[in-house]
Amino acid sequence: MKLRKQEQGLVKTDLPHYYEVKIKGHPNGVPQMHCGQERDAIDMCERYPGSEYTKIYLPHPPQTVDVPYIRVAPDLELPMQQILPESELEPIDLK
Repeated sequence: MKLRKQEQGLVKTDLPHYYEVKIKGHPNGVPQMHCGQERDAIDMCERYPGSEYTKIYLPHPPQTVDVPYIRVAPDLELPMQQILPESELEPIDLK
């Protein structure tokens, strides 16, 4: 979805979509490909003459959802700290 800036705020210019290219004469027999940009779809059509592309809009843009929450009192107490005993190991001299 592209947005462009206007004096009042952001304005939606296009719904979410992709391009489907129906390919004629692909050496591996691929019947179709999907592209996110129109220029890529045009390049595929130029590469495989006789191919055509269509713009496919995604179904229903996502809706805003209200999520319930519960406000709890903040816990101002610091968590208990575990103090480990000091090690009794001695360094090894490998010389």
